[in-house]
Amino acid sequence: MANPQLKTNLQQQEKIAGMKLKQRPFVGYIAWLVQRITAVLLLILLPLKIYSGYAMAGKLPGIGVLSTLHLNAFLDAFLIFALIFHALYGFRVILIDVGWVKDNRSVFKLFTIIGAILCAVTFFFLVS
Repeated sequence: MANPQLKTNLQQQEKIAGMKLKQRPFVGYIAWLVQRITAVLLLILLPLKIYSGYAMAGKLPGIGVLSTLHLNAFLDAFLIFALIFHALYGFRVILIDVGWVKDNRSVFKLFTIIGAILCAVTFFFLVS
């Protein structure tokens, strides 16, 4: 007589083998990695922007180099990039955690496109 435990294990393995992988596993990793990188950028750039604003206003005596960083378009571009993508991918995580998102790939693509458009528009107005 066959072991019922073995039979259920075989049925479970057949179900698992028959399932298709619905999403590429690296999509979540890319979003996770971008979220971590932008978090580090924000930890550096936001205090630098605030501190350089005080230096530019003359509230910090003797720091002339720091006041020039406040008007640096390159640092502003990095700050805008980090803010936009950190916020969008954080919102993506919230949607996944709440259960409103079933397909991770489509939300990742959508938020990446929205982030790219927002960065391009913001950079255009920043440079011009």
